[in-house]
Amino acid sequence: MKSITNHEHIATRLYYRIVMCFTLIIYPFISFSQEDFKPKFGDIDKEALLMTAYKGDSTINAVNLYDYGSVNFRYTERTGLVMTMDCWVRIKILKESALEQASASLIYYDGSGYENDERIDDLKGFTYNMEGNQIVTTTLDKKSIKKERLSNELFAIKFNLPNVRKGSVIEYSYTRITPLNYQIEPSTWAFQGSVPIAWSEYKINIPVFLDYRKTIGGFLPFYIRNEEKQNIIVGHEKYNGAGMSYRYVVKDSPPFTNEPFITTASDYLTKISFGLKTIAVTGEIVNQYAHTWESIDWNLNEAAWFGGELRKNAHLKLIIDEISAKTKDPEERMNLAYNHIQNYMKWDGHNGLASNEGAKKAYDNKAGNVSDINLTLINLLRALNIACDPIILSTRLHGQVIRSNPTLESFNYVIGRVKIGEKEYDLDATQVYAKPGLLPEQAVNGYGRLVTKEGFGSFVRLIPTDNQIKREMIQASISPEDGMIKGVYSLSYGGYEALRWRGKYAKELERTYQDDLKKQVPEWKIDGIKITNKDENIHKAVNVNCNFELENESASSGLFYFDPILVGKLAENPLKSPERIYPLDFTSGISNSFIGNFKLPDGYMIEEMPKSEIFSLPDKGGVFTYQIQHTSNVIQVSSSLIISQLHFPPEEYGNLKEFFERVVQKHAQPVIIKKKAK
Repeated sequence: MKSITNHEHIATRLYYRIVMCFTLIIYPFISFSQEDFKPKFGDIDKEALLMTAYKGDSTINAVNLYDYGSVNFRYTERTGLVMTMDCWVRIKILKESALEQASASLIYYDGSGYENDERIDDLKGFTYNMEGNQIVTTTLDKKSIKKERLSNELFAIKFNLPNVRKGSVIEYSYTRITPLNYQIEPSTWAFQGSVPIAWSEYKINIPVFLDYRKTIGGFLPFYIRNEEKQNIIVGHEKYNGAGMSYRYVVKDSPPFTNEPFITTASDYLTKISFGLKTIAVTGEIVNQYAHTWESIDWNLNEAAWFGGELRKNAHLKLIIDEISAKTKDPEERMNLAYNHIQNYMKWDGHNGLASNEGAKKAYDNKAGNVSDINLTLINLLRALNIACDPIILSTRLHGQVIRSNPTLESFNYVIGRVKIGEKEYDLDATQVYAKPGLLPEQAVNGYGRLVTKEGFGSFVRLIPTDNQIKREMIQASISPEDGMIKGVYSLSYGGYEALRWRGKYAKELERTYQDDLKKQVPEWKIDGIKITNKDENIHKAVNVNCNFELENESASSGLFYFDPILVGKLAENPLKSPERIYPLDFTSGISNSFIGNFKLPDGYMIEEMPKSEIFSLPDKGGVFTYQIQHTSNVIQVSSSLIISQLHFPPEEYGNLKEFFERVVQKHAQPVIIKKKAK
């Protein structure tokens, strides 16, 4: 099923990617009461069947009316300790586009012996339809349930609920039985999905011998949250006893949509997870599972695939000697070492903390993953007596690191940090066109963990050292008689804009970019395109120049409506939602500017012209400047949009949306040119 599958599969994938969360102290008793909702499986109400829209929103194609998961621990003679998770979902189909919600795929592990294998038991399902004034129920036929092998040890239970159409309500339930020999932690439960969830409920009863760290993430409030001590029967006298019972409900959760300026969905979904710290059974050995950041630092330094790679540099002797002979200046040595690895080794596109086949082999092959390349760079820099340590981090698509939850699986990327005097440089040699200190945008994601040789690691903020910079300029002449604008267009890409441009076009024929430029302004006739500093000096901007010609077909001999922001215009507001509960993340600052100088022929005057204007975001978060003037027969216009604040809380969404809306309105204002009376 889509929603439950979403929960369990997102849960499994997202377990180590839960962000913007905090670990809660477990109090002996926390409870507050709200109006409860406890439907019966197999018993549907007419109100749900008669529903035609969700809360008046005609765009919603389905509603998850009830999403329920309950986890318990029990003991069996055959398998030992197991987790049982009872799942139940009920969905209203509002549009035919949501009929796929009736198809389910429940993935489980089966392959290494009964003591490790999962089971899906007691699967039941119903479809409800209104026919006349009667509720007609169609039961899921057991014969339609199929088992499919996905791999040697992964299988899927697949089925389609019958007789589903627009207006139907579908529901099904099942129990997943998971041995603790296979998985020791409950799957993450997400209270949000791709459709609205009217009632999402998660319950778990944890016996005292299992000590879990509870982590809650997201931005939706709990409607019900009960946490209380309870006597828990597991099924064996040495496991029975005290424990904690938890019940969480989120009511009317909106569908999660990928809005602009976010990292990845896992950073924003409201969810809960439990990470095992210890198993402590009376009279038995205590098993420790949780890590500390200090133990992770130590393990990394001792690991052959990480710290061990930083203690082998014989294969780098030639380049070490070559750089050492050229200069003793540490900054020059850093640049030479960085340029060597950057151009000598090719990134294979794979992330990870571990070298695939060893950094030496990767160096010999001139290619490797991010660990191969950047551990080799760190090794080279250290051999040149330059202070450099690795930073492990999580890329933006992988999700932000939870600093309160020590786990190595939170990380999937490694870079190097150099310290020369008071200066620090973050280096990633996988990026061929990145200057020293300019991390790729995927690596600028909250905090990383600095792992020192001495073993005293720390968290460091990953801050972009440059902005997304685009500068555009037009020098042109206007001929109102025939509606023609002719001139020269100049464009400059700097910072992250230059990094993106070079990554896409530097190795391509110039024609590739020329064709793309023409597609960006299809109404222009362009010729004489020249590109300078394509990749000769990555410290400087990429520059583009061309001649252009533009015809305004609506022009008349007496009156000419002229759009002065010919390029670089913000044509629509990137923020569409009326409100937002998630913070905004811009990755890096934005600096876009346009300057236009337009020459008028004799015999024409300005009938109407926009006003110059400056407006800002609070606390210097951003500023927009628009200036226009008419001197002699030249119209001079300039527009500058700067976003300097990288992170905006949801409370500032309204200000930011209004800011962009005002930019859109200003960029749309025309200049009206009129022919002088004779």
